[in-house]
Amino acid sequence: MSNVKNMMCTTLTRSMPAIAFFGRMAFALVFIISAIQDYADHFGGGGGPLEKTVGPAVNVMTKYGSKVLTFYTGMQVVAFDVRLLEFSLITAKGTAALWFIFGQSMPAYFLLATQMLSTVIPFPTNLNDFTQNLTLMGALLYYIGLKHSIDNLEEGGKSKEQEKEDDKPSTSKSKAN
Repeated sequence: MSNVKNMMCTTLTRSMPAIAFFGRMAFALVFIISAIQDYADHFGGGGGPLEKTVGPAVNVMTKYGSKVLTFYTGMQVVAFDVRLLEFSLITAKGTAALWFIFGQSMPAYFLLATQMLSTVIPFPTNLNDFTQNLTLMGALLYYIGLKHSIDNLEEGGKSKEQEKEDDKPSTSKSKAN
């Protein structure tokens, strides 16, 4: 029975990196497809959700706010295009999703930031979209926490191995004398 257990453990330890890679790939695919849909909405549908909800308010603020600011301070407000902000969020989401496949934690932070911005700024009226965005943010937070705990375990194991290696040469030198 212990042979079967050892065999299963070695099989899982050897196949776990491949399973984790395919899991990250599947999770990144969700964000890539989302970025493609956002890109199609952005250019094909007359602007994405950010432009439709926040765009009119920003246009009014830049139009009238620049007049007031120019009158009182002499400074002019640069015209701000919401479409550029939305396009940069879409690009950041797609790029971070591609980076996420390779298993680093920094792309997960980028994905979390883009997901938070695309959830909070244009507050979705559809409850399904909102819960899906919250679910993806929760999964990203889980991944980040798991990645940190694995990194901490590896660092703890390395320090114990280094202590053992430091002890071994000193005992072998004392035996040689």
